Amino acid sequence: MAKEKKNRPERDWRRERFYGLYVIVSALVVLAAIGASCIVFFKVSTVEVYLRDGDGNTAPIDQSQRYTQAEIVEASGVQMGDNLLILNKNQAIARILARLPYVSSVSMHKELPGKLTMTITESEPIAAIQTGKQSWWLVDVNGKLLQQAAGSQSCLVVTGLTLIEPRSGEVLRVPDGTIGFTDGGNNVPPSQQLQRDALLQLLHPLQDYDLLQGVRSVDLTSESEVVLDYEGRLRVKIPLESDFDYKVKYFARILNDYVNVKWSSKDSGTLDMTFDDGHPHLIRN
Repeated sequence: MAKEKKNRPERDWRRERFYGLYVIVSALVVLAAIGASCIVFFKVSTVEVYLRDGDGNTAPIDQSQRYTQAEIVEASGVQMGDNLLILNKNQAIARILARLPYVSSVSMHKELPGKLTMTITESEPIAAIQTGKQSWWLVDVNGKLLQQAAGSQSCLVVTGLTLIEPRSGEVLRVPDGTIGFTDGGNNVPPSQQLQRDALLQLLHPLQDYDLLQGVRSVDLTSESEVVLDYEGRLRVKIPLESDFDYKVKYFARILNDYVNVKWSSKDSGTLDMTFDDGHPHLIRN
């Protein structure tokens, strides 16, 4: 037994270490080759831009749209020859949203070896906030400031908000009651955060229930209620802090089932939803 143990061949530790090192180096060489091929072959060679409409349909961008394909691609920062695999879609999307105010959303899709597809949805101005005698800011349904204009552009008019440092592409800001927000002098206006939040919560339901075209104005000057002017014939009063989706749904139901059916074109009145009993009160003048 002792003789057999003595004659057993010893392990070649040096050869095993060399083999392990060889495997690691080979793997690194293969990975480097794959990385180099990706850099060489997977470059942006084609960019296509599509516009998605309100029904979810898409069509190629043409010259009739607000932004051309060249303007959208330039805003994204993507250039021909960029590496498609390492291209950061989130950064490109953020650049488009920041530089093109009328773009509300962007999606991107990579298709190897070199195709990049962008699909955008445009914002529509639905509200206007006056900031001077002949100066207005147009706002989309998300409260995003689109552009400054000389008039309300047939949008619903919002009163009771003071815009702070308005800039295209940013969500509207209003005084919050702190020293940093002034009226241009030393006076600190009261907070308008509740009024602003009420507006942002109100716009989507008005759009969802197809009431935007009829709403002429939204009055936010009160500290307790929102007042809507609908077609110049119906004043709608809603508590400032409400479930606006429920309130607007109720408003649409009363409008369709009662006002449009039982009132004449000359009738006018008030739909008051601010009573403590929680029930809407429709009063015809």
